[in-house]
Amino acid sequence: MLGRLAARCRFGVAAERARELGPSGDPSTVAYLLGVTSEAVDLLTTFPDVSIGGARDIRALVARAAKGGRLLPPDLLLVLDMVSAARNLRRTFFRLPDVDARFPSLADFVGQVADAADLEADIGRSIGPRGDVLDTASEALGRIRREVRVAHARLTDRLNGLVNSGRYASAIQDTIITTRDGRYVIPVKAEARSQLPGVVHDTSASGQTLFVEPLEIVELNNRWREQQLAEEREIERVLDALSAHIGAKADALTTTVEAVAAVDLAMAKARLAFDMRATRPTLWTGGPGGPNGHTSHRVKLVRARHPLLDPNTVVPIDLEIGDDFRVLLITGPNTGGKTVALKTVGLLTMMAQAGLYVPADDTSVVSVFPAVFADIGDEQSIAQSLSTFSAHMRNVIAMLRHVTADSLVLLDELGAGTDPQEGSALARALISYLLERGAMVVATTHYSEVKAYAYATPGVENASVEFDVKTLAPTYRLKVGVPGRSNALAIARRLGMPREIVDAASGYLDPEEIRADALLQDIRKRRDEVDAALARAREAEKEAQQLRRLSARELREAEQERQVARAEALSQAEAELAAVRDTLRRLERDREMVAATREHVEQRREEADRAAESVRTFRRERIARPAPASSSKPIRAGDRVLITSLGQEGEVTAVSDGFADVQLGSLKLRQPLDALQRLGRAKPAPQERVIVKPPAPEFVPMEIDLRGQRAAEIDGILDRYLEDAYRSGLPFVRIIHGKGTGTLRQVVRELLNAHPAVARHSLAPPEQGGDGASIATLREQ
Repeated sequence: MLGRLAARCRFGVAAERARELGPSGDPSTVAYLLGVTSEAVDLLTTFPDVSIGGARDIRALVARAAKGGRLLPPDLLLVLDMVSAARNLRRTFFRLPDVDARFPSLADFVGQVADAADLEADIGRSIGPRGDVLDTASEALGRIRREVRVAHARLTDRLNGLVNSGRYASAIQDTIITTRDGRYVIPVKAEARSQLPGVVHDTSASGQTLFVEPLEIVELNNRWREQQLAEEREIERVLDALSAHIGAKADALTTTVEAVAAVDLAMAKARLAFDMRATRPTLWTGGPGGPNGHTSHRVKLVRARHPLLDPNTVVPIDLEIGDDFRVLLITGPNTGGKTVALKTVGLLTMMAQAGLYVPADDTSVVSVFPAVFADIGDEQSIAQSLSTFSAHMRNVIAMLRHVTADSLVLLDELGAGTDPQEGSALARALISYLLERGAMVVATTHYSEVKAYAYATPGVENASVEFDVKTLAPTYRLKVGVPGRSNALAIARRLGMPREIVDAASGYLDPEEIRADALLQDIRKRRDEVDAALARAREAEKEAQQLRRLSARELREAEQERQVARAEALSQAEAELAAVRDTLRRLERDREMVAATREHVEQRREEADRAAESVRTFRRERIARPAPASSSKPIRAGDRVLITSLGQEGEVTAVSDGFADVQLGSLKLRQPLDALQRLGRAKPAPQERVIVKPPAPEFVPMEIDLRGQRAAEIDGILDRYLEDAYRSGLPFVRIIHGKGTGTLRQVVRELLNAHPAVARHSLAPPEQGGDGASIATLREQ
């Protein structure tokens, strides 16, 4: 199991911690470990991108640096990877919402990650991704490398000049330049050695070629080599400085490694839970129990699965112990699943105490045991174990020295490997001893005497794994309260054993054992009937509860509907009453405005009558006025004339046949020339723009209620109302649009902003509607 957990770790240190993981016997520690796993499950479920990618185990490197050792560039790159991965984890994690409240334990781990930004920057500036020391590691290194390049260029230029000049062509073996012992040399023929003065550094295998460093480039070679040595010393200084920086942060970096490993181990537990479809079990914290149950521990596994078997094929089991009994004896045929059930109890208990989720339903309950003892000999299944009687006894004797009332004891095949009578007697004695000690025990056996003992002993319960005789195959289902049968004779008969042999074998059986087996069979049958009846009763009770809940819900819904209907009726009545009140107030205002409008009309009518009387008086005065001296000039088009019969002045537009067409305002008259008096030429009057106004409506209210109108209809309604109000001379109007969602208010506001008749507008004061109405001031005419 620990290997599967380690395989899901992304960090080597976390994998080590996973392999070292063990169960805790302290309930508070177990609760904390399960809480950390729950936080990791929540973290990976909600934020799957959180990771510790790039983390490296640098503990040995940090320890070496702390002792003054020098780290090489590849080592420094490992440190850089670790520091960068830790920084990314810290930055990503603490950017998540509600970190301290939602992931408090993980936040404690991540909070221990050191801030080593200065170290990360120094290494990144100094070491390249291929492990080379960069020129930017120090100013001195950059300068030295520039000098190395200059010295090398001068050296190679001089060498190329020697080789290609032709001066030593007869002495040079090949026109190439090579190196020996870190110095540049030229291959020279052995017989022409004297022609090229220099230092011999090497010879060829045949002795025909000497590798000579010409004297004239010795100084250049020396200069180049000196710069190379200076570069090496500066690189060593840079590596020492970085190593010292790491050594100074040794404690912080070690803590960072452990913190990142703790986070990765928690996430590995979450990944394992996802793969096993596991859930968090409930820890038993105490409660009332039966007189024969355990005083402080309970184990209740619901649809529990062995974690190492294929989850798609394993048969889940239900098991509960500690309430009414504290010893459970599982019986049944070989390969029926007894040992798997035993191991499932032990593994799931240990997993929970190690902070792991268990492959069972989330209603499962486990206890924290200070000690768990197991003696499992399994000849036919998962792991090889001791199977002889003596080996079993050595294990059992060793554990009996330490068993207490808080222990969990798992025993496989009690008393097996010896005489059945003695083995059965020893198994019953062991169970009695453990029962007196108060330990919780789960054991498997084949002995029928042990099954009967379990029925007769308080605190001990039988269980069995089912076997289908028709198919000759186990079903692997565990049934608590029912002992198992060996089914040997039934299997033999099913396989075709002659009947007379099976009958003879039945005759050899002990009659008491046959009666006991028949009694157990009858008990099993009756138990099945009781279980079926109980299942029907529970189903009926469940249906009754559902009906009761349904009835209660329907009653609540009916009461809610009644209250809602009453509230709606009251609200509607209040709205209608308010509407009536608004209508009455509006009618009262309209009545006052109508009265004022009628008075206004009467005043205008009186003014019109007075104006008409003034016109008649003026006409009479003009008629009675002496006629001006007649002009001697004949009347022609364009003259201004007086129509003596009417006392009105007009302009002649045309003259023909003793008559003149006279334009009198908007009227054109034809008058005889002798009825006209010429006043002179008409002066062209400046043309004034004539504005034709439509008649104002008879009555326009000072407010309009738009509530209930659709937004698409508002433009036309409000535009006509504002136009009528403007032509009626109203100084301002009140527009009721209601509060609601604000959509209608926004439409009204946009229309008022664009309307030419509106000078300004604002929301109404609180006493006139507040946000539910707007006041629009109209422009003066």
